[in-house]
Formats: sequence, C-alpha cells, structure tokens
Amino acid sequence: MSQLPSTLTSPTLLALMVGIVLFIVSIFLLLKGRALGAIFRAIPALLLLVIAITLTLGSLDIMSYRQLLKETSVATLHFEQVSAQTYSVMLIDKNNQRHYFQLNGDQWQMDARIIRWHPNLARIGFKSIYRMERLSGRYSDITQELDSKRTVYPIDISSYRLDTWYWFRQIKWLHQWVDASYGSATYVPMIDGAIYEAKMGYSGLSAHPVNDKSRQAVTAWQ
Repeated sequence: MSQLPSTLTSPTLLALMVGIVLFIVSIFLLLKGRALGAIFRAIPALLLLVIAITLTLGSLDIMSYRQLLKETSVATLHFEQVSAQTYSVMLIDKNNQRHYFQLNGDQWQMDARIIRWHPNLARIGFKSIYRMERLSGRYSDITQELDSKRTVYPIDISSYRLDTWYWFRQIKWLHQWVDASYGSATYVPMIDGAIYEAKMGYSGLSAHPVNDKSRQAVTAWQ
C-alpha cells in the first residue's frame, strides 16, 4: 500500500482542500455565465480560479518536501576517479534510488532547501521541511575555479510550476512567519574510492566520511 507524503499535514491538507473547493466553485460560476454580457459576473469566478490554482499547486509543491524532525541520513555518495579532477559519483538516496553524476574538480558540495516555520505556526502543525537541491564540484585552485568547466546537477525538482520556496523568500512580509533558506554541506574532498554520508539536521546538511579513503582524505585536507 502506498504511503501518503510525509508533508501531508493538517495545514497542507486544508490548503489543498480549500484550493480544490474554490476551483470547483469558480468553474461553476464561469459555466453559469452564458453570454459575453456576463463577463463582469465572471470576474469573481476568474479571481477564485487563480486563487484556487495557486493554493492547489502551492500545496502540492510543499508536499514534495520531507519533514525535518531530527538529524537523518539523506544520501550516500560513492566516488570513483575517471581522470585527473574528474569523478564518477553514485548517489543513493534515502529511498534506495541510485543517481549517477560526473563531477569536475577536487571537492564536492550538496545543497538543500529548508523551510522553517514561526513557532506559533509550528504549534498548530506546521513542521520544518526540506528538499534536496543540487550537487556540485569545485576546484581547489582559484584560477581553475574561475576558468575551468564547472559541474552542477539538480537532485530533486518539483514537477509543479509554482515554486513556493522562491515566493517565501521574495515576499518580505512572509519572512516573519517562514524562513526559507539553503542548507549546504561544506565542500569535502573527492578521492577515488571514497564514500560519504550526507545528513540533514535542523541547521542544514553535513557530510560525514564513511570508509578509510574518505576519512584519510578529510584528515589530509584539514
């Protein structure tokens, strides 16, 4: 049996239901106006339709995030050197799905989007949530970083057109209620045979060496 998304909380479900109800009402009002002369009567329905679509798509986009309850493992990354400063990466996410990338450079970084709610909203059911964003490589040498080919890959992208995280960041009066920010693991060295674990906590992402190769790389780098 398939499970409901972890972010299908009461507030999200309420917004989704309101959006669907408004969508149905707006369609009914639009169909009720039969002639062009009824265009002014259709304006409220059109406004309702816009609000309904915004609420519905926004709720669905939020549902593509995962709840951030405590520090948890979100991915394991395996590195294999292909050539000088080029690495093949196998990323295994928490659903055991495998993703393959090729990174250029000497170090890697992973970014995630994090949405944290005001404590008053948290008390009524809004939970901090996150979604994996991208994986990138970086050169140690500044000149190479400026001039050489860089590699950045998206990891998890919402299939919905409305990006709620973007609007949370752009609409200033929402900042007192919601904090939409990036959580990034610091750049960590790439080396042949290294395995890292990426963990997500309330403060963001962190990278942890798993095997001897990765531990030696981190120790030598620091």
